[in-house]
Amino acid sequence: MRETATSAVPTSKMESDSLDRHRRPTPGILRVVVQRIAYGTLAIAILVAVFVGDVGLAMRFGGVEGRVAELICRGSILPLVVFGLCLAGTRELIGLWRASGAKPHARFSILMVGVVLISPWLSAAGWLGSGPQLVEGLYWNILWMTVAVLGAGILSVMSGDPLGAVRDMAATVLTIIYLGFLPSFALQLRCGRDSPDQDGAWLLLITLLVAKASDIGAYFVGTAFGRHKLIPTISPGKSIEGMVGGVVGSALAGLFFATASSFIPSESVEWAGRPETYFSSQTFLVFLQDLTSLFSAPTKSSFLNPALRGMAFGAIVSCFSQFGDLVESCFKRSANVKDSGQLMPHFGGVLDLIDSPLFAIPAAWWLLTIMFGVI
Repeated sequence: MRETATSAVPTSKMESDSLDRHRRPTPGILRVVVQRIAYGTLAIAILVAVFVGDVGLAMRFGGVEGRVAELICRGSILPLVVFGLCLAGTRELIGLWRASGAKPHARFSILMVGVVLISPWLSAAGWLGSGPQLVEGLYWNILWMTVAVLGAGILSVMSGDPLGAVRDMAATVLTIIYLGFLPSFALQLRCGRDSPDQDGAWLLLITLLVAKASDIGAYFVGTAFGRHKLIPTISPGKSIEGMVGGVVGSALAGLFFATASSFIPSESVEWAGRPETYFSSQTFLVFLQDLTSLFSAPTKSSFLNPALRGMAFGAIVSCFSQFGDLVESCFKRSANVKDSGQLMPHFGGVLDLIDSPLFAIPAAWWLLTIMFGVI
């Protein structure tokens, strides 16, 4: 009888009801959205705290002599956090390679990821030599990437398995590039000698927040309006509408950072740069001033005004950020797993957390240093 009653309903009405149920948020979906907002807010708060602590510590050591003090002035908390996250991500990626049938040289991969990552920090502080080329992190990273290719080749030969040599060598080198070379541009921005004072830290934070705006825009627009699948064979949940929402979200975030300093009262500017203000009642205005001052300043080498430059920066960073997400999805699909790990509910593992910035940061470095001439 239930089947008869159901069959009496016009087909168009049944399809309409089904579509309405599909579009209407269920309690389960709402709970997931609330949890994602809560975890995302916590992650952003921790991120900002790491940067503020890193810069505050660097400023307190600004007038201190010695190599350790010089190293801290170039970064302390932030390089160590990046180092830890990427090493944890390396273990997850090696697990994905093994699940997909490859046998990367794990110990060599972890060693080289650590060496490539730490070089921009140590070289900028003069710990690897004082020559003009020796203080540039890119010099050392090119050297270490050469060592990575040579070392992976030698280890593949020594393994005595010619059938899997290309596969294992490729997995090893890709691991070092993906989690060593790409994130090293974060430390190029933070620690590099070309970044005046602590501006490199703020530019890196802006990059990460703009990339996060892309994730937020893509998620909420895709959840609400997503109808056309982007690349369902790689990431079934992503839509074209969500992709557009991510680009718009990042563009608006870039516009905010490019114009925010013009709305700060002039009397608050005098507080900027004083170490004692970083933990006082003026923290927010000082933070916003420091965060946006260099990013929003006109530059002779840029053909765009700060507002347009900020929007272009956001849109380009969003595109690379979303491709970073899709590339990691390829890794997971090849290993037939949903998440790379279980770091946080609804977010997955370390790789799921850092996949977007891994592609966004090198693009941001190129835009800020070469295209726009910000530093």
